[in-house]
Amino acid sequence: MKTLSSFAFSAIFAGAIATVSFPIAAEPYLFEMLNKPAYQKSWNRLFTKEAAVDAWLAHYGKIKDGPAGPGEIITIQNTKYQMNSVCKTHDCANNSFIVLFTPNGKKAWGLLLKEQKYERFFGSPNDEIQNALREAVKNNK
Repeated sequence: MKTLSSFAFSAIFAGAIATVSFPIAAEPYLFEMLNKPAYQKSWNRLFTKEAAVDAWLAHYGKIKDGPAGPGEIITIQNTKYQMNSVCKTHDCANNSFIVLFTPNGKKAWGLLLKEQKYERFFGSPNDEIQNALREAVKNNK
C-alpha cells in the first residue's frame, strides 16, 4: 500500500488551498437592512400616501419575508448607495421591486416592475436615480 509522505501531502494540500478563492462578503439582505430603524422608516415613507400599492409589497415591509438576494453597493456621483431587491413569492418573474437607500438609510427610492415592462417609481427619484434603478434591472436579467 502506498502512502503519501507528510511533505507530499502538505504540498498537495497547500496547493489546493492556494487555488481556492473565497467570495467577498455580500451586502446585507433587504430584511436585514429593514431591521435598522432608519432603513425601515425610509422604506415605510416610500409607500405613505401612495395609492394601490401591491399587497405583497406592502406586506413585505411588515413581515420581512419574501424572495430576496444579497444587496449591492452602487456609486452614483461619488456617493455610495445600498441597493436591494425583493420579489413576489412564486411570481418573481412578473413582480419585483428594487430599492436604493442613501448612506445611513435616511432616504429611499424604489422601482416596481410587473412583467418586466410596467414601471412604477416610489420616493420621487430624480432622473439620475431612475436611470440607476433601470440599470440595476438590466444587470439582474
